[in-house]
Amino acid sequence: MSPTRPEHEDDCGQPPVKPDRQLAPRATPVSGAAEVAARLELHLSQCRRRGGSLALLCVSVDAVASPQGEVSAGMERLVRQEVSNRIGNAVRGSDSILRESDRDTCVVMPGADSSTAQRVAKRLERLINGDYRVSGELMQVVVRVGAAAHPEHGLRAVELLRRAGDRGAD
Repeated sequence: MSPTRPEHEDDCGQPPVKPDRQLAPRATPVSGAAEVAARLELHLSQCRRRGGSLALLCVSVDAVASPQGEVSAGMERLVRQEVSNRIGNAVRGSDSILRESDRDTCVVMPGADSSTAQRVAKRLERLINGDYRVSGELMQVVVRVGAAAHPEHGLRAVELLRRAGDRGAD
């Protein structure tokens, strides 16, 4: 018999309590620029050890607009969450999504080269830009996606973030 867990229900006098099931939040938590750079540096060190490539996409939400006029902060938050969901649904399971801020999201793509990064960046722009229906309201979103790849565009996280942050630089 375990000292911390009784063998039978009647050994403790009460039926076992099942813990509440906690669901993981759908939103990737906002990390901040320093944490994103540190996590990217970890991905790069693994990439260098294996002798592989790695691509980085930086997605920036430039504008959220409504045909009816001004957008409330709550509605803008919901739209940005939907943008984040679309990004998550559009990338591979092996890719890592890092949210730098409420506006900026980075996607780390292990094994991808520069041409793959450019192709995926263009596809993400087409997929994410446009109309969203959130809480029954039509909203319009404008994003920019920048891409960089290791080793072509830099060997360190700071270099790749700067390059991808230029949004669309070749």
